[in-house]
Amino acid sequence: MELDALLTALAEGDKSAFEKMYHGTYRTVFYIALSVVKDRALAEDVSQNVYLNVVRKVTTYRKGSNPAAWIARIARNEAIDLRRKRMREECIDEQESPTRFGTVETDDYGLLIDLAKRILPDDEFSILMLVTAEGYKRREIAGMLKIPLPTVTWKYNRAIRAMQKALKDTEGEGGGR
Repeated sequence: MELDALLTALAEGDKSAFEKMYHGTYRTVFYIALSVVKDRALAEDVSQNVYLNVVRKVTTYRKGSNPAAWIARIARNEAIDLRRKRMREECIDEQESPTRFGTVETDDYGLLIDLAKRILPDDEFSILMLVTAEGYKRREIAGMLKIPLPTVTWKYNRAIRAMQKALKDTEGEGGGR
């Protein structure tokens, strides 16, 4: 069942549609949240809040519109709201508390995500994760994020070059910092 039909069914009270919609969109929502809040635990919290908002607002969804973009917008707004709230809190240095940032005892994939979070702007990180981790086509991402396809391609290529340079720089320093 496609996402549009799942949201319509959910709006009509079909609670079984939620699970299918959740499993089909969770990783995308998580990576959008992660690109904004830069912390895995916070991104998980944001993701859960996104689905609460989807359930609350599903009756406002317009059938036939872009359901992935609708959910992505909710995710981005929720993450931005959390980031604004947290800006008023005390900052902690990553070197003083590495476990808080997910940089201790993690796999290589996790290390790459951590590196990308640190060096890429939010929009480039989102695009990189949506292409590489989620397998979305750039055209789909352009529709979800409401930006032109050439911009998505440019930001994706720029993110790849930045990651390659950072990995090369790290390798030149003896494999670690």
